Amino acid sequence: MTTSSRNEAQTRIQAIDSQLAHAGWSRNRRTLVEEFLLKTAEPDSGYGNEQFADYVLLGSDGNPIAVVEAKRSSRDELAGKRQAADYADAIKAKFGSNPFIFLTNGKEIQFWDRERYAPRKVSGFYTRDDLERLRHQRQFAQSLAGVTINADIAGRDYQNEAIRRVTEGVDAANRKFLLVMATGTGKTRTTIALVDTLLRSKRVQRVLFLADRRELVRQAMSEFKSHLPNESLARIESGETSGARIQFSTYPSMTQVFSSLSVGYYDLIVADESHRSIYQRYKAIFDHFDAIQLGLTATPTDYIDHNTFELFDCGDGAPSYYYSYEQAIADKNLVNYRVLDAQTNFQLQGIQGNALPEPLKQMAHDQGVDLDELNFDGSDIEKGIINQGTTDAMVREFMDKSRKDVRGLPHKSIIFAVSHAHAKRLYEGFNRLYPELQRQGMAEIIDSHMERADATLDDFKYRTMPRVAISVDMLDTGVDVPAIQNLVFAKPVFSKVKFWQMIGRGTRLHTEKVTGEIKKDFLIIDHWKNFAYFKLKPDGEIDHSSEPLPVRLFRLRLEKWQLLHAQQQDTQSAIEDLLAMLQTLPRHSINVRPHWDELDALAQQWPRPSQNTLEHLSQTIAPLMRLAPLAGLDELQFRIWCERLTVAWLMGDVTEQAKVSERIQEAVGSLADNIPEVQRVAEQRTWVQSVGFWQHLNTTRLNSLQSVFSPLMRYRTTTPSRTIEINLPDSITQRSWIIYGPTGEGAFAESYREQVEALVRRLADQLPELAKLKDGEHLMDNELERISATLNQTDLFVTEGTLRKAFEAPAASLADFLRHILCGGVHLPNREERINTAFDAFIAAHGYLRANQLNFLRAVKAAVIRHGRITRAALSEPPLSRVGRVEALFPPQDIDELINLANQLLDEAA
Repeated sequence: MTTSSRNEAQTRIQAIDSQLAHAGWSRNRRTLVEEFLLKTAEPDSGYGNEQFADYVLLGSDGNPIAVVEAKRSSRDELAGKRQAADYADAIKAKFGSNPFIFLTNGKEIQFWDRERYAPRKVSGFYTRDDLERLRHQRQFAQSLAGVTINADIAGRDYQNEAIRRVTEGVDAANRKFLLVMATGTGKTRTTIALVDTLLRSKRVQRVLFLADRRELVRQAMSEFKSHLPNESLARIESGETSGARIQFSTYPSMTQVFSSLSVGYYDLIVADESHRSIYQRYKAIFDHFDAIQLGLTATPTDYIDHNTFELFDCGDGAPSYYYSYEQAIADKNLVNYRVLDAQTNFQLQGIQGNALPEPLKQMAHDQGVDLDELNFDGSDIEKGIINQGTTDAMVREFMDKSRKDVRGLPHKSIIFAVSHAHAKRLYEGFNRLYPELQRQGMAEIIDSHMERADATLDDFKYRTMPRVAISVDMLDTGVDVPAIQNLVFAKPVFSKVKFWQMIGRGTRLHTEKVTGEIKKDFLIIDHWKNFAYFKLKPDGEIDHSSEPLPVRLFRLRLEKWQLLHAQQQDTQSAIEDLLAMLQTLPRHSINVRPHWDELDALAQQWPRPSQNTLEHLSQTIAPLMRLAPLAGLDELQFRIWCERLTVAWLMGDVTEQAKVSERIQEAVGSLADNIPEVQRVAEQRTWVQSVGFWQHLNTTRLNSLQSVFSPLMRYRTTTPSRTIEINLPDSITQRSWIIYGPTGEGAFAESYREQVEALVRRLADQLPELAKLKDGEHLMDNELERISATLNQTDLFVTEGTLRKAFEAPAASLADFLRHILCGGVHLPNREERINTAFDAFIAAHGYLRANQLNFLRAVKAAVIRHGRITRAALSEPPLSRVGRVEALFPPQDIDELINLANQLLDEAA
């Protein structure tokens, strides 16, 4: 046997055989044949008449379903690509079916479905069930271009375009997609219609839907059940899976089970709310499964982390499809917001004991608070100091300014609180200030601390009460309650992504069933100047990814090893610690397998430290430690402190030593005294807490400190931080302000709107022009000028410009405002809505339209709304020609039908 043959045989025995067995392939089960004899199709090919495939995997019918071409671990796994293709051709000629191909060197595995895709890296071998399911799809799948989208699930034009962008990509052999659609535009319904299309086309058979919270999984599953009632659905919980066609899971639940599922278990994985945390924490899930991947997010593209784009193969920063919040508002698919900035006196001025008025000083004294302790900025409220009066002021402001229904009760609202304790104080504020409403259950806390929070959330969604959900994090993202008309930012927000997700809770369209009232916009009461913060700092706080603790520990130990060697001290203990960490790495992981040879070499002979060696170990090997199942967080953190102390001691950094030693002593001192394991080290614990221990440090003492106390850190007790609680009266002292007069006259926006509305209604009985407008008649320009001159007089100085500021409607005209005031907000279908409806019907009737066709139709619709009639020539001229060539996109009869539709609509609208 040649050296090459021996190496290949060794690779098979050590790696490939076990990997195949893990996927259910073995000679004992009669599912695998080694050295499968093949006859070449062309005897004169130069390779001889007989060839042997390394492995052939057999289907349940006993015939070959896949070929495995094995190379030794030192060779590229793709080296045998042509050889494997020849074997597959021979099998196809003999058995009539084209087998799948695996190319492997033991460390890397490439999967090749020759009829549909180029070879791609996978984390392991497919099972027999996986391959037979793929073979079934390959045999019976239809082209997605010929499958109609179900308009009853997702019928809007932009939803259809999003679906077609994905289906056309799937037909073109793409496997990763990212849809960016503003909150409220129907990401889930679009996804359901896409999944339905893929299932009906037999392009996929098993789907996984992932979300980051249980409530979002529950909500998505409910929507799937509503729109796809005949599909089997199941939720993955407590480490258990099922055979349902569509499965749902949180990311944490999937981390418990994914390694036990086969590489090809899913055909499609949908990742909801795809943002940075997926890349940082859950990328292993996507590395494990070989499936089509669809990411969903509402985050504007400017704020999506580049790692998210890379995860879904959007390397140029362009998602597969993007439908922005601004575009959705322009298309009247979402509503805009109005902001009321409202800060209390203490938020603006802070609380300084000696500066308080005498009555408040006495109140503080009566409550047992020393005035010298009261020295807080406004930003310290709900951190270093808790003042019930400030919380009460926020509750009163909400009740005064919130949007209300005909009964005078607030419309559905969310108050975003700092913490559960803060949410509780807000709830108690409602109880104290509005007991008659709280008897009806108007406000409730909905967060993870409350039992049966899901049931309370359902009440908030579907019942009259509660009207107000006070929440911490649980309702910040993904929760769909279209009736929401008030949001209260009772906490500061520093993440732009989170900020937009929170705003998205109020953007959905809604019509009250009882009154027929249409939500035109919604109110945000901002108590923490969040909008001002993001104007000053548009990107918010940059989210620097935190280094996983095991990676940090490994790098510190590398630094320690280098310093010990440089000072000619014994490095054996440091090397043993590094090797012990490397031995915990999961060898079967797709991320670890490429480094097998190097890890084996390190175990046999640890290198001498050099700059290149250190950089390689730190940059290439250290990141793998995030995959290791190491100790608990408390133990890891203590070990890191011990290594930081050792490095600081070796470097002579006295400042760092003092800082870290204080943390270590605090941690050792916080161990629970009644635990037997802690009691057994009482003498050493006393020694560590003494001055003598720290005066003469050495490596032996430092190593002992870490080895003795690190395993005990799980017994630490926590000491609550000192927070001053006080109840001083507070009130809102700053709101949004409108300057409307020639000499600086101004008022709060809300007050100014109320005064203007009263004035216009009063003048409606005096000015015939306003009476005409109220009756729905069209006004001439000179009539509008007379109304404008009457309004722009002493007291309120009403102009189109001030109205635009007061109503936060920068595009509205004076006539628009007057109709809004006089007609009581009555909503009548307008020309634009008729055009939208007709185009939606046209798209639904032409269910086979491709994404580029849908995109062109949206441009035509916008042109019709803006410019009037459409001619055939206009379809081939800018701006429409920049979207696409109409002759290349549509057959002549469709073009004629489109022109007739558009012009008929305009005739009707006229």
